[in-house]
Amino acid sequence: MVPIRQIPFDLAPEPDFTFETFIEAPSNTGAFNVVRAWPAWPAPAMMLLGPEGTGKTHLGEAWLKQSHGVFLDDAHARTEDDLFAFINRALRGEISGLLLASRVPPNEWGVSLPDLRSRLSAMPIIQLHEPDDDSLRPITSALFQRRGREVTTDVVDYLLKYTDRSVPALRATIRLIDETASSAKADVTKAFTGKVLRENGDLFD
Repeated sequence: MVPIRQIPFDLAPEPDFTFETFIEAPSNTGAFNVVRAWPAWPAPAMMLLGPEGTGKTHLGEAWLKQSHGVFLDDAHARTEDDLFAFINRALRGEISGLLLASRVPPNEWGVSLPDLRSRLSAMPIIQLHEPDDDSLRPITSALFQRRGREVTTDVVDYLLKYTDRSVPALRATIRLIDETASSAKADVTKAFTGKVLRENGDLFD
């Protein structure tokens, strides 16, 4: 009889996108302060620009709860007509604010409408940067906490030393570690983390 492997349920809580839960660090503090300053923005429509995993969605959703404006994530994937309409509504004061977010600079969106190109080029850009060492440690700890786990600093340091340090990769690795630990009913220690990474080929030299 073939043994059935237990598949753990993903019981991690939904992310709480608020300003209070945002992890402020040198790589994002400028953007955090600008977005949170609404309604004292320099323009009714603004853009968050930064690589994947730098906090654009978190900041945008947190701002949306406060402003009740319009937040368009992955704005580069929206139709030109939609973008043009929302920007015009923001400029006319018909909505309380517009925040676009993208990992692609607007001059690379291939926009064909001249008026939309003009509005995008005039829109203030809030830049988010790749996390540095001072940012990655609290971010890594927070990713574990959002899965209901408190880990020691040696686990965090081990991950940052031996795995892909991008936030999307860390999120996926931490999910793997958490689910494996849940299945094995084990604590997430440095030794257990190393075992999981070795078994899954995720350990960097």
